[in-house]
Amino acid sequence: MSKGRILVVDDEPDIVRSLSIRLGSMGYEVSTALDGLSATRKAIEEQPDLIILDIGMPAGTGPAVVERLRNLDETCNIPVIYLTACTAAEDYRKARQGGVCKYITKPFDSDILLSAVEDQIARARQC
Repeated sequence: MSKGRILVVDDEPDIVRSLSIRLGSMGYEVSTALDGLSATRKAIEEQPDLIILDIGMPAGTGPAVVERLRNLDETCNIPVIYLTACTAAEDYRKARQGGVCKYITKPFDSDILLSAVEDQIARARQC
């Protein structure tokens, strides 16, 4: 049985592939997207339990994706973890204001990310 469904979105295929393998080996069902437009479409269609999302991507940035999803009844409560190379305090502030649950910067410690994933899925299931 799956521990949860996660949508991994990043324009770096190596990151998407490595996260998919790692999360899949831990029992999560993983789907992927390489740009903001595909991420929005998949989030609406698949209703994942969690989204791991990059900020800087083609065809829709992370903030644009989050804004679209927060404005739709079917996706407004999906937790989002930013996984990004953006380290500016302003990016972090905007992420928190936009409803992003966690903000993890690249290069990242996979144990920290996996802990955040488990925490956010558990919180979402309590609601």
